[in-house]
Amino acid sequence: MSENPSGAVRPISTTVEAPEPCRRVIRAQVARTMYDQEFAERLKKAARTHHKPGFRKGHTPKAVLERELGDALRAETVEALIPKAWIAAIIEHKLSPVSDPALENLDFPDDGPLAFDLVVEVRPEITLTDLDNLPVKRRKVEVPETDVDNVIERLREARTSWETVEREAQDGDQVTLDLVPGSDDGTFDDERIIGDQKFVLGAAHNLTEFNERLGGAAAGAERIVEVTYPADHPNPALQGRAVKFRCLVKAVGQKKLPDLDDAFAATCGPVQDVAGLRADIRRDLEKEAGRRIAQELDMQLQSELLKRHDVPLPPSMVDKYLESSLAELHQRNARLGRPNTQEEDASYREEGRPHAERALQGMLLLEAVRRREDIKADKEAVDERIAEIATENGFEVDRYREFVDSGDERERIEFDLLERRTYDFLLSRAAVEDVPADTDVLGDHAPSH
Repeated sequence: MSENPSGAVRPISTTVEAPEPCRRVIRAQVARTMYDQEFAERLKKAARTHHKPGFRKGHTPKAVLERELGDALRAETVEALIPKAWIAAIIEHKLSPVSDPALENLDFPDDGPLAFDLVVEVRPEITLTDLDNLPVKRRKVEVPETDVDNVIERLREARTSWETVEREAQDGDQVTLDLVPGSDDGTFDDERIIGDQKFVLGAAHNLTEFNERLGGAAAGAERIVEVTYPADHPNPALQGRAVKFRCLVKAVGQKKLPDLDDAFAATCGPVQDVAGLRADIRRDLEKEAGRRIAQELDMQLQSELLKRHDVPLPPSMVDKYLESSLAELHQRNARLGRPNTQEEDASYREEGRPHAERALQGMLLLEAVRRREDIKADKEAVDERIAEIATENGFEVDRYREFVDSGDERERIEFDLLERRTYDFLLSRAAVEDVPADTDVLGDHAPSH
């Protein structure tokens, strides 16, 4: 049993061994005096409430109590002392656990100290090497005129109107129809009619059978469309079923795009004419290109950091990351009405592990850089960033600040700011090569999925 500087026996003593980079074995001993004191307190508490026939409540002899409750109280005492030893070890040895400790080798003789081992996984200890001259390539911000044209065309598409025509429907036309789903006996119940359904003939998201059967139909035409739903359809009631629909075509509309003129431009934003609209679009595209280039630089910096450092990972950390990602997948499935399957979950864990490992290693390296370089984000900096976000998104600053302070958003903004400052620090020390806009700068830097 170890002693403190004054020579007294320490009630709890711990030593730590590191058999693996991310695994620690804590050898713990609890002095007999501490155990006896804890046991005595539990025995005293039990005596106040214990009732034994022949004795008044609270007056059962100690020997009788020990005989009847001793084993249970001894087990409770040991269970109470193990967490205390665990906390003492964390404090004394500055551990950073990522898993709950596993109890091993419990030894409790009739006299002497209580001894046991606690096995736990910890965050890896990272020793940074030289951070200078990380090689990265920075693409030139360049927006071709065709990109501006494409945005304008999407704006025109979004403002499409439909002009009724007296002809057969062609791909790209909007068809308005009434649908009557058929029953299993092949009859159609007009009370189940689904009226005024509109869809664009030939659109990729349509069921193939509707595109095929309604092509060439004019207003007044009636068509029977039989749809066979796939076995994995989101709606369990339709999986693998064949359903007939009676379709009455009510109208055929031809797409009419607005003219590209100053009047159209004025409907798209705070601009006066087509030239102003094109300039506004170009500014937005340049900002977006700048954001993509910044992301590419971040990815390259992280990849180069990983090349220079070996970062071991505790398995439990990777597992927790995967389970968190899997929970997000399940939430998306729920929103889309898709079922979760054990096969899909197992495949996700296997295929997602390399990405999880890379993401965690990058996160740990950035944390190590922040610690070594003392990169921080004080309250004033976070408040300034909150105001910037509000302004960028057209929010009222004070109201947005109230929203941020009402939950976890401030913590997220602070983390993002710290990460941004860390990347900016690394970029300031990097060997940056400016390259043409069409250069593939990621190459083997691209993350695996």
